Amino acid sequence: MTSKKLLNRLEEFTSVETVHLYVIERKTKLDHGTKARPSDKFEYAPLQIQLSPELMPVISSMLKKVIEKKIKEDVQIVEYEVIDDTIDKIYSYTDLGKISGFQEFLKNRLNKQISPLKTFEELADLEKAWALCYGFYNSKQKKWLYCIKKLQPSKMAVEIETSTSVNEAVKNGFTALFDTKTKSLKPFKGFSLNIEPSIDMIYVDEGIYIFQKKAFEDITSITEEFEVVAQEIVAEIEDIKFVDGLKHLSGVIAQKPAFRNKLIKAKAIGNLEFLKTCKDIKKEFKRAGNKLAIKFNFDGKGRVIALDEHAAEDIIKVLCEYYKEGIFGGKVFESPAGRLKK
Repeated sequence: MTSKKLLNRLEEFTSVETVHLYVIERKTKLDHGTKARPSDKFEYAPLQIQLSPELMPVISSMLKKVIEKKIKEDVQIVEYEVIDDTIDKIYSYTDLGKISGFQEFLKNRLNKQISPLKTFEELADLEKAWALCYGFYNSKQKKWLYCIKKLQPSKMAVEIETSTSVNEAVKNGFTALFDTKTKSLKPFKGFSLNIEPSIDMIYVDEGIYIFQKKAFEDITSITEEFEVVAQEIVAEIEDIKFVDGLKHLSGVIAQKPAFRNKLIKAKAIGNLEFLKTCKDIKKEFKRAGNKLAIKFNFDGKGRVIALDEHAAEDIIKVLCEYYKEGIFGGKVFESPAGRLKK
């Protein structure tokens, strides 16, 4: 789909009259197995926050501008990848089976009767207030558009309750709200909710479009999935026996998510399979090192040594084909975006 077609499709929803707001709770499934993957371990439940008629057009206009700003005519829409470069783009995501818990939420939970939020305590009692979800219903097409934003729970809502006790007021002060209709200061019982002009992902026509890649990975629990997969790859590297100093490799992927994703990419493009049948691993690393001006060290068995975390990072970069060689000038780049290797 082109950016123009996507924008036109979304505009069929952002001017509708029916707008819903949900808080998405993420909680651990009670019946999950001890070896369950993160995609199966969590479930997601919506809690509806009723919007006043005055707020609906405000939210619609706000999110419409966010969408128009993000989906420019020249923006690329490409299939989601584990690692990417710095080019501005929108990702499409169709493999919902890999995010089964969130898929169940999108396809089933949002279509059922959803309980409305009544008290601040209901928010406080959630296992994890995970994201905000805005729903736009097109009554002619009988379809929904959902815009989802990852939450920082500590900043989500603030309870406001004016104490009418004189003793409490003298001791602690109090908060009150000024009503411009009655032109008077009044006590208030409720909470404020921070609504930001921001969207991380949208769900429409059974497809996902990603505006913010990292936030999407957090929302759908792919981040935790990557952590598990990366540790499995480290175990596979240990079995291949081509690296000495695995503790530094493990340290890098634990502390730096970008390198964790690079290691997953190395597995996905088949470079670990190549090493399993490689007759001279030392020769391959020396060849790559000479080309890239990277000095690799080796032990007596021909294994590449991760002396420290910096050396471990160099090993991961080579494995995931982080560096690219230009066809015309033969220059070596550090990313497809065109940043020359220093």
